[in-house]
Amino acid sequence: MKKRHAAKALIALTLYCLLFSLPASVSAHAYVVASSPGENEVLEEAPAQVSITFNEPIEQAFHSIQVTDSSGQQATAGESRMDDANSARLIADLKPELPDGIYTVNYKVLSSDGHTVTGTFPFIIGDAAAAAHNPADANQPGSSQGQDWPKLSLLLLRWLQYSGLAIYIGVLLFHLLLLPQRSSNAESAARRLQNHPYALAKSPVWQRSKQLLILSLLLAAAGIGLSLPQQAASDAGVPWSQAWNPAWIKDTLSLTSFGKAWTAEMILLLMLAGLTAALIIFTKKQSRLAADLTAAAALLTTLGILLAKSFIGHAAAASGRSMAIAMNFLHQASSFLWLGGLLSLALLLPAAAEATRSSSGSRSQLYWEAIRRFSILAAGCVAMLLCSGVYAGMLHIPTWYALLHSNYGLILLAKSGLTLVMLALGLSAFMRGRRRTRPLGRGVWIEFVTGLIVLVLAAILSNMPTALSSPGPIQLKAVTADGYHISVQVSPNTVGENRIEVTALDREQKPLNGIEQITLTLTSLDMDMGTIELAIPGKNGSIPLSGNTIVTMGGSWRLHVHILLSSLDTVDCSFTFQVGSK
Repeated sequence: MKKRHAAKALIALTLYCLLFSLPASVSAHAYVVASSPGENEVLEEAPAQVSITFNEPIEQAFHSIQVTDSSGQQATAGESRMDDANSARLIADLKPELPDGIYTVNYKVLSSDGHTVTGTFPFIIGDAAAAAHNPADANQPGSSQGQDWPKLSLLLLRWLQYSGLAIYIGVLLFHLLLLPQRSSNAESAARRLQNHPYALAKSPVWQRSKQLLILSLLLAAAGIGLSLPQQAASDAGVPWSQAWNPAWIKDTLSLTSFGKAWTAEMILLLMLAGLTAALIIFTKKQSRLAADLTAAAALLTTLGILLAKSFIGHAAAASGRSMAIAMNFLHQASSFLWLGGLLSLALLLPAAAEATRSSSGSRSQLYWEAIRRFSILAAGCVAMLLCSGVYAGMLHIPTWYALLHSNYGLILLAKSGLTLVMLALGLSAFMRGRRRTRPLGRGVWIEFVTGLIVLVLAAILSNMPTALSSPGPIQLKAVTADGYHISVQVSPNTVGENRIEVTALDREQKPLNGIEQITLTLTSLDMDMGTIELAIPGKNGSIPLSGNTIVTMGGSWRLHVHILLSSLDTVDCSFTFQVGSK
């Protein structure tokens, strides 16, 4: 009966998370939603300035707009600046009375999720035909959104930080929750189990725990500490050798979201160092209560570092920012608790079990009791990983096409596959724990190493553009209040020319006859920029009907379908969809 209740509770928790954490609208790296002049725009007179508007606020530092003429000469007058009235708009003044010709705008900004975004687009002043026929003026237009793949140095630092925190959490988790400390209903084990390793400061398990705490703290400190110059170098677009420029370090700390999160992480890291020292001292003095309280405070501090990290990255740029940050934190915390617990089972549990071996049967009692506790913890972590992972997937991957064709989607699939491997190994360990037959052996190590690989993939995912910029062709379907079935296919569903195909069926789901004209109206949901209309004439009951139109920017759009019938009746339907930026 209890098992059924537990299963129902788990299912209810999962459904609750899925139903009530659905993201409304999302974002990723910042992207351009408008510019003046526009891309490839032909102007009769030279503009006084260039302005670029993004879909979200950008960081106040490390931004630039460079405008060059066909000979590479600078056309800007001074540095770029933020619009005081709009933190998503960047402006650069131009030199007066620029001559006719093709000009290229190169921009660079820092997204609110901490990633650098660059791009290029041209505009023309004066005689466009003459400029276009001049090979010397043939600048290479086009926009970009920065590099997809993070640098190796960034991945290494993230891996150091993640590994250090996972090991540290695992050691604390082992002593606070997994290792039996109090009397159980076991017989001969009870006396031995009460002798918690804290009381055995010189025991091998505590000596190993102490070494792991210090090692993991050093790993985390290296990862967090060096991430500041690494981020400054990335923001400034310079190599590591120039990363220690005081001005760039200062701007990164004071003007970016990363700087604020990094400061919080360093403060928590210093607290962690102090708590670690106190834990070692209390354990040496065999002050068990003080040691337990200190270990609990250290565990909370470590989770605080994970929370601070959640304020940068993709979650910080989402429209539903609070929910995204909360789910990202829960995802990370669950991962680290799971991995840390695995490490403690592999490294500490055998030594702890050996310490109580003198009493017959006590070794297996402690061993299997710790595994039982970890199984309960791991089940909770898996449930939370499932909820938060599905949420993140819906947040960053708009379509199945994007999941299967984008780099972000493919890496996410690899990460999910490895997580399933870990889950299978965990279930195997759980069954062994129930039967209490053979020790876990190498399976724990395989599961842990798999988890470390998952951490590497997580580091890659958190530092590359999400799949929102490339949703791919989409098909939208709806049934109107009058029972008409409308489906719309948009291809390639990206900035530029798109083909829109409309299929209309009647209430019996047969081709709708008597279509005089279909009018499609596109409206950007990210900013007010008017509407784009496309009229498609009917063809004597032929479906689908299609036409081409140009979508001027990526982001969220509303598509309204208005069908005029020969009977003068109308059918109306609206869709909301995401247009890719590349």
